[in-house]
This record gives sequence, structure tokens and C-alpha cells, in this order.
Amino acid sequence: MQQIDFVILWVNGDDPEWRGEFRKARIAENADASEVRYRDWRNLDYWFRTVERFAPWVRRIHFVTWGHLPQWLNTTHPKLHVVNHPDFIPSQYLQTFNSNAIELNLHRVEGLAEHFVLFNDDMFLTRECRPEDFFSPEGLPRDIARLSIIETSPIGHIVQNDMQLINERHPKSRSVKQHFGKWFSLRYGAGNLLKTLSLMPWDHFSGLLDTHMPQPYLKSRFAEAWDLWGERLHETCMHRIRNLSDLSHWLIRYDTLVRGDFKPRGMGDCRLMTISDYTLDDICRDIAAKRWRMVCINDSDKITDFDTAAERLRAAFDAVAPEKSAYEI
Repeated sequence: MQQIDFVILWVNGDDPEWRGEFRKARIAENADASEVRYRDWRNLDYWFRTVERFAPWVRRIHFVTWGHLPQWLNTTHPKLHVVNHPDFIPSQYLQTFNSNAIELNLHRVEGLAEHFVLFNDDMFLTRECRPEDFFSPEGLPRDIARLSIIETSPIGHIVQNDMQLINERHPKSRSVKQHFGKWFSLRYGAGNLLKTLSLMPWDHFSGLLDTHMPQPYLKSRFAEAWDLWGERLHETCMHRIRNLSDLSHWLIRYDTLVRGDFKPRGMGDCRLMTISDYTLDDICRDIAAKRWRMVCINDSDKITDFDTAAERLRAAFDAVAPEKSAYEI
């Protein structure tokens, strides 16, 4: 089995220096970027605890940061590689607050393994994971190819930009014919298969399901994307704040899927959960019970008491991983 790295992007939205620079960039680009997306839920320590407990096989963790670090982080841990933006992002794109620009340059991280899994800091492992949950024994990413409709959302336009390039390069009929078993794998479950079937009459890719889970990637595919779409990726990276015309790392995932360069995986053991006053109880209960193998806890502005909600989430994770990890001082 190949060696696998984890990459996690983190920003401390409570850092006064970061907040000041972020606001300057937002004003300069006339961007509407909500600071809710960057607030610190104070549970990053549980990300490291659960990785240590549920994925001890990981070769290295690349911790990508604007420059600040949690006070409790043990930076001497042999598996930890702290990566500041200037360490890998070309200087013409700095400084940046655009997650798309950061993610599209990840292949430039020194020492990054060919096989890596990309995490946002709201994605957690909550049960034991195997390397085979992310990559096949042959080294292909494990993923789900399911057709969808692009939703109206703050990132819908970016997904549409990605899909435009995919449709320009990949005829849908050819992809489905060549990789029929990967579009209609029984691993996906009846519901997902029916949704794909319902969109088959469209002559182009209407959209692909975004699971918002830890995403397996091949580093070499990022370099290929820059060869194929370098000018468009450069335009994205020149935006200091996320922009309507951006592309995202999903472009590389979509390209991998329609080329059939993956192994099918069902996602029934994973769950995307948007946190709000109404969902907090269920989210905390599911985490504490380890109901899912992987979860993404999507932030929202529907939280009345942020501090109380953050403490409740910490309590739920504490039921899963109460002991400090070796990544903590």
C-alpha cells in the first residue's frame, strides 16, 4: 500500500492581525466574504486526536496556515509539517485569503506525498479508518461519481465554472460509455443511482455530487491541471478573496471522475451536517455515538449562542477522544 499524507487548512479567525489584513483585502477587491466562514470553533485539538486514534497509519500531516499556530500544538511531532503560505504559494499570489488559491497550489508543498487527503478544519474522523477508505490498493482515489444539479449557493457559481471546463474537455456520452460500471456502481446505493439515471438524458454534465468529505487526491493531477488550465488557474490565484469567476480544487476531482481514474466508494458512512440551533442536538449526539466514520460540520449564521454551541461540540468530541494526542503539548 502506498504512503498517504493528510493536508489540513486552518485559519484562526480570531487573530486580530489576520482580521485586519482580511478586511483590507475584502475592501480592496470589493468582496462580500463573511467572517462567519473563518471563525474558530476551538475544536482543532480533536481533529488531531481523532487522526491519531483512527488513522495512525498516516505518513505525515501538512498543517497549512496563514502564519498563526495554536498555542497547544506540538510542532516537534515527527509526523507534523507546518506549512505557511509563503512556503509553497508563488509570491505573486500573496498574501491571499482565497481558499481556492491556497488549495490549487497544494502540489507545491515540499515533501507532499503523491497520495494525499485534503481536509478542511470542519472535517473529522469519528471512527476507525483504513487507507483503503481513501485509496484503492492500486493507488486510485476512492470516490463517488453521481450526477447532480448545481445548487443555488454562495459557491454555486464556482462549481459552474469548474463544470464548464469539464464539459469543454469531456463528452458526457463517451465518459459514461467507457466507465459505465463506475457511474452505476452498486456501492452508491439505490438513491444515488436513481438520481444519476434521472439526469442521463442531458447531453452534458449538469453537475457532480460534492460530498464535502476528506478528499483523496493524486498530487500529479494538480500539476496536470496547471498544464491544462494554467491561465484560468492563474486568474483565480490572483484574487485575494474568493471571487465569482474562480475555479476550485473540485475541478481536479471532477476531471478524475469523468476520466474514470478512481475506484467507486459508497458514502453511507459519512455525513455532512450544517450546524444551527435546530440541528445542534442531533449533531452532538451523532458525534458522541460515533455514528459516522467521517463528518463535516458546516458552519452557518443560524447560531444564537456561539460560545455555548462550541462548548457542546467540544463535549461531544470529548466522548470520542478524551485523551490528549502526541500533537498537543
